[in-house]
Amino acid sequence: MSESEEYSLIILGKVNPEAPLPSDIYLHVDKKYIKFRSKGDMITQQKFDLFISKGVKNLYVKNEDIMMFLEWISETAEEEIEGLVAEGGEENRGVFERSAGMKEKVYDVFIEEELSTETVGVIQEQVASFVEGIQDDPLAAKAIRALMEKNASIADHSVNVANLAVYLGMALGHGHQFVLENIYMGSIFHDYGKAKIPAHLLENSGDRLYSQAINDHPLTGCKVIEKSSGVPKQVFSIIRQHHEQWNGGGYPQGLKADEIYDLAQVVALANTFDNLLQEHKRLPQAEKFKRAIKYIEMQNGKMFSPKLYPRVLDALKLAFGNFKRDTVVS
Repeated sequence: MSESEEYSLIILGKVNPEAPLPSDIYLHVDKKYIKFRSKGDMITQQKFDLFISKGVKNLYVKNEDIMMFLEWISETAEEEIEGLVAEGGEENRGVFERSAGMKEKVYDVFIEEELSTETVGVIQEQVASFVEGIQDDPLAAKAIRALMEKNASIADHSVNVANLAVYLGMALGHGHQFVLENIYMGSIFHDYGKAKIPAHLLENSGDRLYSQAINDHPLTGCKVIEKSSGVPKQVFSIIRQHHEQWNGGGYPQGLKADEIYDLAQVVALANTFDNLLQEHKRLPQAEKFKRAIKYIEMQNGKMFSPKLYPRVLDALKLAFGNFKRDTVVS
């Protein structure tokens, strides 16, 4: 038996990077199978995102471990859904399952070397279906809270931002299907340019070229996606401007105030909030939420438009703390 016949393929996108592995896993490099992680190890978020940048689609396990590994994938996915249901309610199971499916699709899109019009079309169809479901059964505050608890990869982050941005958009009065689809689509692709930063730069974050790539990622993402037809111009505005700030202190263009597209500000706020939760992930849940909400509160008229307030704060406090407006979040 040749060496290649001793190993079975595992799709990387189906593996939870923060769950202990049930067996050793291997990479296929230069026609050789190299052990990457041992049983009980985790892949980690950083390595997972690096794999996306490198276009690594598959991992491998020994043939004798394949059935156990596939069962583990199924069990961890089911456990994740059940955990969400326990926190967010049985009535939101469908939302949790659709969101999990969206994350898997986003991972598939980010891992591809080229973004085809066909692939973008598939994402648009899924977004339309997801948003339609939300309109029929609006995202509950406790469902959003549960969904935002996981941020294990750039794909998780993208879907987190999309879910929160649509929730906030509806709180701001945006109820039209087309508008909500644009918010969701722009959120899904807001960090596409970051996902395409070359791996050698990701591994040298102190390099000047890395800083430039981060600064340029909104424009880089747009340039790639613009090659695909059928994407509304509003989506490009969201992607291009999601790091612009109301006071002009953002990037890449230094836009300010009403120069910034209003939906880009909604996505920017959702992006900031999810990043804050990740930054404070080791804190107790209540403290993590309080700090994130307080930060958003302090950015009124700085990073974010005063037009978003107080409704975004009301929505965040409802979902992440059950606070009422004017409650002091310290």
